[in-house]
Amino acid sequence: MLWGVSGPLFLLDYVTAVAAALAIAVAVRELTGRRARGERPDTIELAYLTDRAGLACQVGVAVLRRAGVAQLGELGTLSVDGPPPPRSAALVRALHAALRRPQTWAATLADPHVGRALRRLVGRLVRDGWLLTPAQRRRIALGTLPLFAVAAVGLTRLVDSAVEGRDAGGPASVAGLLLCCLATALGGWWLCEVPETGAAARRLLRRMRRTHADLDPELRPAWSERGTDELLTAMALFGPRPLLAVDPRFAVRVGVDPEGTRPRQPPKLARR
Repeated sequence: MLWGVSGPLFLLDYVTAVAAALAIAVAVRELTGRRARGERPDTIELAYLTDRAGLACQVGVAVLRRAGVAQLGELGTLSVDGPPPPRSAALVRALHAALRRPQTWAATLADPHVGRALRRLVGRLVRDGWLLTPAQRRRIALGTLPLFAVAAVGLTRLVDSAVEGRDAGGPASVAGLLLCCLATALGGWWLCEVPETGAAARRLLRRMRRTHADLDPELRPAWSERGTDELLTAMALFGPRPLLAVDPRFAVRVGVDPEGTRPRQPPKLARR
């Protein structure tokens, strides 16, 4: 049978095969997109790498707000009063163009100017290797196939033993193999969720978060003592919570959820 080995020995071989398949899947994921070309992403592009278009647009409109250009209007609208800051990023200029006529944040995100700017931004990030191409994403997905193959072998042994009345080992071996098969399949399913960012981008974000660890909202920085560049960098690396701290009305108007971005409570000290 598939077999010719005892239950405990098969389980040991199975775990070894799972470890090898997992190593392959992780290696493919970490090696795909590990080299990037061109200049390092700017603040807007870092925001896109962190949390895609929504955060990039929030950082872009925060640039306008901090420059005194973006204004709150009636009925949940936004507008601009004055030109965009000099040498603004393309997405910032697109948001400015969209807000020349007062409109809501949802309408701003759907504006054609903003859509074109986002497509150009994504194109540059893909061209320079910070975002994965469709072919690279397929490669990462295919890297999980060995995990599913190993899970199929384990399930085949269990089914064959049950149907043919063959011995698959004692109850402990059967239960262990069943649990390992389920864990292997779930692990493969989880790894099938392919990241949009390449390994180089993930490495860059980790390095920059370490460098700017003092801007982590969990540490509750004193934003009144920080400049605009630090605020925008914190948003790009850690999410939109800093904007909520310095300008809550505007932050809520541009889609920042106060509940979803609420900092976690610090752990209580154990009593002695």
